[in-house]
Amino acid sequence: MKLYVDDLRVCPEGWTLARTNTEAIRALYWNSPVDEISIDHDICVPFSGELSAPVRKRLQIGQETFQPVVYYIMALPPELRPKKITMHTANVSAGKMLIDLMAGAGIKATYQEGSYNIDLGDSEL
Repeated sequence: MKLYVDDLRVCPEGWTLARTNTEAIRALYWNSPVDEISIDHDICVPFSGELSAPVRKRLQIGQETFQPVVYYIMALPPELRPKKITMHTANVSAGKMLIDLMAGAGIKATYQEGSYNIDLGDSEL
């Protein structure tokens, strides 16, 4: 399984989407070990532009991050951790901070600049 953890971006084909920390941690728990995980950093960061009502609602939830997912991965036994970990956030300093956090626990992760391919669909909450 490939797990894509992001509150707003369109999920790449072939990946399972988790929009919240809870969804991501549940997916990691029930599908361990996950082959690959790609994690955003910021949750619900407001920005300007044309947004659908469901996306506007997601932006109003709060100012959180996906850092709890990283802590959960660090707490897993090595054999249950994802085989490949990527941070795909547009927040470069935060992404690198999470990579350094994992490196301190002996976990290798890489950085990939996040796209701005936002899910504007009305069916997503």
